[in-house]
Amino acid sequence: MIYAIAKWVIKMFLHTYHRVEVYGMEDLPRQGSLIVVGNHVSYLDSFYIASLLPRPVHFMARQESFAHPITRRLLHFAGAFPVNREKPEIRTMRTALRYLEQQEVVGIFPEGGIDGDGSFQEIKQGASYLATKGNCPILPVYIEGTQIALPEGQKWIKPIKITLYVGNPIIPPDVGSSKEKQLLVSEQIQQQLRSLKNGIDLDQTG
Repeated sequence: MIYAIAKWVIKMFLHTYHRVEVYGMEDLPRQGSLIVVGNHVSYLDSFYIASLLPRPVHFMARQESFAHPITRRLLHFAGAFPVNREKPEIRTMRTALRYLEQQEVVGIFPEGGIDGDGSFQEIKQGASYLATKGNCPILPVYIEGTQIALPEGQKWIKPIKITLYVGNPIIPPDVGSSKEKQLLVSEQIQQQLRSLKNGIDLDQTG
């Protein structure tokens, strides 16, 4: 109940304050286990992405964010769970797999942390591991505007337009070793996130 209320409040805030627009939502699987991967450029990303998607999302959030009692409470209400960005622990993977076994949605930022350059040069293997282990699709999303609305070090959210672009589901391959499958899925994540970003850049310069 608290999650649903918070989601509604944030969504209304996005529509009135940020004039949010969403593209490609028709490609989002409406049921079954799913992993959502996206770019990470602001502390707003997990809250905004989760509020715009029609299904509840359990985001992996850096464990440092759970240190403060207020943010810890907010993250728990949002359905998030902690992850060590440098070396994810077994219990983190087990938590994610448990959500997937329950046919729920897990959210991951595959770059590992807030990254403002959008190069996607380094994609961590957590999402591809979970997808191959849990045999579930991955949905890439790209959020634009949050890096200006609330960059690191800023305290106030600016009324910048926010846009969410939803890519095509990535299905883990049936053949190959676990490592081969994970590498292929990671490459597809990189390609789709870059394509979504490049599409934005072309729109802005065209």
